[in-house]
Amino acid sequence: MCYGPNAATLDAMRPVIAIAFVTVLALLLVGCERPDRSYSTSPPMKTLLGNTTGNTAFNAPESAPEPTEPPAAWLLEFGLARWTELENESPALEIVMQVRTQPGAGMELWLTHEGQTVARWSGGSTTRLTGTVCFQLELQREGEAVPLGPGMHFVTIAFRDPGGDVIAAKKLEVTNTLPQLEGTAPSQGSDVFREALACRRGQ
Repeated sequence: MCYGPNAATLDAMRPVIAIAFVTVLALLLVGCERPDRSYSTSPPMKTLLGNTTGNTAFNAPESAPEPTEPPAAWLLEFGLARWTELENESPALEIVMQVRTQPGAGMELWLTHEGQTVARWSGGSTTRLTGTVCFQLELQREGEAVPLGPGMHFVTIAFRDPGGDVIAAKKLEVTNTLPQLEGTAPSQGSDVFREALACRRGQ
């Protein structure tokens, strides 16, 4: 005849069973956590320009180009420019735009404050693309930060032909609360504002 564990044995085993259950549950939760995508590159920017790493300048003397309506073969609709955060809570600038581009143009992003250039990002050579492009630029990292001023900022997105003429340019006010950044102005070769990063999930 076979006998199961008696009541005393079951009472003694309950703490062990509870610990095992909690351990298994914790492992399952860890396994289900989504990885931090803060520094993953933006797929639509990769498609648009062939790369996601731009050339940057801070407090540059040059001015952003004036808004310019695109020709018939192009489209530039600037849907969103806002202060936000990466998944690791590092402050960032998020851009969403609708484009129709033709091959061979350069892309520029100008961040301005009171008519002065705070930061400029440029890079790539456009492909033929129609669709939505979303990306983020990190504002602060390792003791360096984009030199924002108080109050209102604007972003200008521009495309130029190889000869330097502006094909299309749109300007939009940056929304959301201005981040309080800490750090010196980024040095040459800094990672701040350089990589076009993927937008957060659901955005």
